[in-house]
Amino acid sequence: MPTVISVGTDEQLLSLREAVLRSAGFHVLTACDPREALRHAGRNSAAVLLLCYSLPLTVRQELAKQFRSHSPSGRIVAITNEPQKRPPIEADAFLYGIEGPEALIRACRGDELTTLAS
Repeated sequence: MPTVISVGTDEQLLSLREAVLRSAGFHVLTACDPREALRHAGRNSAAVLLLCYSLPLTVRQELAKQFRSHSPSGRIVAITNEPQKRPPIEADAFLYGIEGPEALIRACRGDELTTLAS
């Protein structure tokens, strides 16, 4: 069962994403506190880091850096509900929360349609 570290500031959104991902067969570690997410990244070899855009840019970048050092083959998925001028450079996939649960699952699984590097 692949592990997802999901981090953001909205507990309700995090709970909803966790439920969606668990129903798709992922093991989910959720954190509202970036320090907790860093601890998860340092202790666990996770398949996916799900970064919410509610986190400040510097926090997202530090989490991405730490995740890459502990899980070099893992995917970083950025998620937001706000329009963005360009996808984040630290992410392998980017999606809007309004795309729904299927898009979240596809992005975490690494389906081609959500990959930025294509």
